[in-house]
Amino acid sequence: MSLNSLNLNLLKVFSAVYRAKSMTTAARELHLTQSGVSQHIKSLEAAAGVALFDRIGKTLVATPDGRTLFEACTKNLAELDHTFSTLKSQLGTFSGSVSIGMPVEFGTNVLLPVLSRFAEKYPAVNFQVKLDFASIMNGLLLEGSLDFAFVDDFRMDRKIVTEKVYDEVLELCCSQAYFKKIQKSEKEMREKTFFESLDYIEYQPDAPILRNWFNHHLKLLSPKIRMRASVMDVQAVAKLILSGLGAGVIPVHLVDKLEAEGQVLHRFKASGKPLKNSISIAQLEERSFSRQASALKTWFKREL
Repeated sequence: MSLNSLNLNLLKVFSAVYRAKSMTTAARELHLTQSGVSQHIKSLEAAAGVALFDRIGKTLVATPDGRTLFEACTKNLAELDHTFSTLKSQLGTFSGSVSIGMPVEFGTNVLLPVLSRFAEKYPAVNFQVKLDFASIMNGLLLEGSLDFAFVDDFRMDRKIVTEKVYDEVLELCCSQAYFKKIQKSEKEMREKTFFESLDYIEYQPDAPILRNWFNHHLKLLSPKIRMRASVMDVQAVAKLILSGLGAGVIPVHLVDKLEAEGQVLHRFKASGKPLKNSISIAQLEERSFSRQASALKTWFKREL
């Protein structure tokens, strides 16, 4: 027998009969006919494949299998009742859990401080935060593991809707020690050949962020990039930049944080407007939100 094919009302009737030790008394309690109760018990016994009661004269005595089933019903139905009571008690209140996805660096430096301020205001809300790439968030949103996620530029599944909420400015930087080695005249340091002569640290071997920077500021679609290292983490890129290994593109909020901690970086001047990485809130289309999840999403949008 499978729960998928079981009418759970049969368990409710069974529990009433077990406690009353009488189908007639159980029928009055449940506002059913005695024959209806009897049919429910027969159906449950047929589904279980065992006898649940011994009929001794006019008295019903539970069989060992009946006692086992009643104990399981008592435990699990009580847990269900408690769960439903908890759900009802949360209506109209800011309590419960919210699951959020975030990019690692942007989440750590920008979003988590905003989340902390919300948590301070609503102490009954708890959070599950996933820090990872947009491609991972895409899968977690589709399976319903996240209420919503922050993602950078990424082609999400068509079932997922996005709303731009923030522009993360990206800058090309290097350490002061490395800059002293490659420093030229201001005019030379604006030429394309100068930037192609530098050593670079990137997030991925094919250097998509650097290529985007070259295209945005220097109009170079196929730049010659001298890669010294590639690491899948912004903090690691920053560490290698600070070590003097080469230059790299990192978010300005991370540059500001490093400089506030006493690190000194050289920010390369480039033509045109700053290069920006758009951050969007992504959610499964038509997903239902709890009151606390909806409030947190609104809070993020306002704060950002």
